[in-house]
Amino acid sequence: MLMKAMLGLVLTLAAVVLLTGAVLANEPAADKVSYLQLDQRGAVAGCSGRASAKNDEQLDRCKSDFVRFAQGKLQEMNRNHRLSRARMQINKTPDGSYRAVYHQIDDASMACEVSRSQSKSIPYVAVLSYKEQVYAASCPTPEACRQGQFAAVGIIPNRHIFSYSNGSWK
Repeated sequence: MLMKAMLGLVLTLAAVVLLTGAVLANEPAADKVSYLQLDQRGAVAGCSGRASAKNDEQLDRCKSDFVRFAQGKLQEMNRNHRLSRARMQINKTPDGSYRAVYHQIDDASMACEVSRSQSKSIPYVAVLSYKEQVYAASCPTPEACRQGQFAAVGIIPNRHIFSYSNGSWK
């Protein structure tokens, strides 16, 4: 009886040591990394190893995919903007002249930020930030406005949030 109790105690202690060994050594199991253990960069807090290197590669791949997605999205938004240069707004002013206004997204102002989420269905989220330039010109006729010299009169900051699911950004 005593021998059976001692064997049970030894087996229990062995199981505890095996299960907590990685935690006590501050190393997670290679294939089991909780998203709650990840820091903002996507690395396991206080650890390095096969799992964090794999997660870093996945995050880097998602970041580069998002940058390509964002560049295409900005080109599409510039092309389809309701106040693009091709569809500028021209209004007659009280003094009889015309004022033209159009908007253009500044590609150079694009900034992307990709991070992991704690959701299993949406593993990554991203923020796209950019500045929309507003240009204006005053001219004697609408035709002259279309060919006129425009000056920047304003900047509109924009921020869009995207999620990654089923292999694509939405």
